[in-house]
Amino acid sequence: EWPQTGRLALYLLGLQATCPPPEPRPQRSLVTWLKYYLEEDWTGSRRHGHPLTSYYQYGLGVLALCVHHKRVREEVIRRLLTAQHHGRLGHGGNAVDTEAVVALALACLERKRLVGAELAADLQAATHRASRSMAEAQGPDGIIGNIYSTPWALQVFLATGMCQMESAYGRAMTALLDNLDAFGTAATMAQVLPVLHGRSYLDIASVHCQEESDTLTPMDMEPPTEVPGNKTVQLVVECPLPWCSQLQLYDWLVSVPATASLLDVLRAAAAQEPHNFRFDTQDTPQGPLLTQVLGLEAQQQKRNYWQLLTAPSTPLQMGVADYRPRNGDTLILRLSEW
Repeated sequence: EWPQTGRLALYLLGLQATCPPPEPRPQRSLVTWLKYYLEEDWTGSRRHGHPLTSYYQYGLGVLALCVHHKRVREEVIRRLLTAQHHGRLGHGGNAVDTEAVVALALACLERKRLVGAELAADLQAATHRASRSMAEAQGPDGIIGNIYSTPWALQVFLATGMCQMESAYGRAMTALLDNLDAFGTAATMAQVLPVLHGRSYLDIASVHCQEESDTLTPMDMEPPTEVPGNKTVQLVVECPLPWCSQLQLYDWLVSVPATASLLDVLRAAAAQEPHNFRFDTQDTPQGPLLTQVLGLEAQQQKRNYWQLLTAPSTPLQMGVADYRPRNGDTLILRLSEW
């Protein structure tokens, strides 16, 4: 079983943010487990050149320990610095997520003075490099990476003070406000809510729990408006990897209700006969993740995933359950490497 680094890190961040009672303190044993997972996770680097999970999860683990005011061994910190320096944090929107999480972890260690002066200077330089990199990666629409990675980038701007002098912050915030309907799960809301209040995950470490009042109130959620009629979507499956026998594995028109999501399109395609379309998803905090199509499984250890695009090559900014294609769209499921 692989280390649960990211899941435990998110749980500890959430636990600290909710101001747990002083006694008993269940997070003490969880922090110990997280330290253990960080070491277990790194054993993968000896064989694969990266953590068993990912640098994203590894960075989350270091951030969670820092937020709980726990020191981290210098060797653990240097692993993240080296990965950032050598550009090992990935490509595209996922890279923005990872670079932002790593930058927040490094900024937290420097801000909370949990490292020596020499290492603190290295951490400060690394976080400012990450800020500049994200500003340079911003698209003309203001989005940095993709809509879900944009809140992470904004958290880095806030943590490094770039928001007060960088136009990229204002453009990214405008894009975020224009796309708030994309954040429909608890996990994505947790990324965007601090930014909307001018905060980052680093601020969890400074919460004064005795001053916090219970402001949680239930919300009345209105069901989505029903739109009559159907729409037709072209569904294409591609495998451009060298070991695939052919590039295009599936190409078919699928008719669905007008309000259908991409997940509904996949289900409708699977119900059509005799075309034998089949797929699997995995539940994640961000919603269903497409893991297998036509018997081809995306595997983390092989560093591949099912990329979602609209023709000819525009990556989707939402997951399969949230994206609602328009009539006549061509949707591409492409097995890709990261």
